Amino acid sequence: MNINFRFLLGGVAVWLFPQSVAAQCAETDCLKLGYTSLQKCDGGLKCPFGEYWACSQKQCDASYQYTCTGSNEQPGTDKCGDKYKSCNCASGYEWKDGKCQTKGTVLGQCTGYAKNCKIGQILNSDGTCSNDKVSGKNPIGVVVVINGNCGWAMTAHAIKKNIKWSTKKVNTGTFQSDEFMTAFKDFNVSRNMTKIIQSGNSNTYPAAWAAVNYAPTTAPETKGKWTLPTAGILSRMSNYLSSIDRAISKLGGTQLMQDNEHIWSSSESSYKDAWHFCVSMSGSAYGGIDYSSKDQYRDLVVRPVIEF
Repeated sequence: MNINFRFLLGGVAVWLFPQSVAAQCAETDCLKLGYTSLQKCDGGLKCPFGEYWACSQKQCDASYQYTCTGSNEQPGTDKCGDKYKSCNCASGYEWKDGKCQTKGTVLGQCTGYAKNCKIGQILNSDGTCSNDKVSGKNPIGVVVVINGNCGWAMTAHAIKKNIKWSTKKVNTGTFQSDEFMTAFKDFNVSRNMTKIIQSGNSNTYPAAWAAVNYAPTTAPETKGKWTLPTAGILSRMSNYLSSIDRAISKLGGTQLMQDNEHIWSSSESSYKDAWHFCVSMSGSAYGGIDYSSKDQYRDLVVRPVIEF
């Protein structure tokens, strides 16, 4: 109710009258005079004839803009008038950018969201997966491996070409085995990368540092979360090249099936060699991977992956 304050000089009395009620000196009914609240309110006036209060209507600022009536939306807790500052979302959705959106993953971590994705889909910067490019979403990679509840997406193109794994032939403490059947089992991306980075700088270990320093322009917050894939990831993805290449094409990248690129892994074969992706005759014999001297660089590239 809109309140019109009238101040009458009558001793020390200050009376409040609503617009709809004409001034009547004999009126003592608080409700008729516009005092409608039984609770005290800040900035309000107390009825001189009872325990009621007249409270001015709360003014809503611009942050109260949502009706919370959209798909998968529910009324929020911070309300002013008939608008809310934000809305609660149905299960599987989160409040983001002013609407309830499908809840994605935390990029750079295994949160279990990968079970909602498939190899050959596109991973977007909001952590969701899609079959094709989606308007309003920024693709950052192609899903190449899902192992249990964890997944990895790879860039659609090499971020560095003709690059060495290292300039030193030493053991870094990463996974190491010259048996390809054992190398298949290496999925410990974070441990491998930590060991390599701790072993030297970008001059000594250029491939690993190229991955660490990478971030797509549409997702700069992912810098430091990209890594070299392991031998296990590279070997596993060789079984799904058709699906992966189709997704790479959708993003305008370079396909892998024709053995166009040999992608460095973070897994060592020995103190002097490291595993890389390869689908040529030699790679086929080793399940999609082969190894080269760490200081070789021709046709050896960095295509980092990000966990989700």
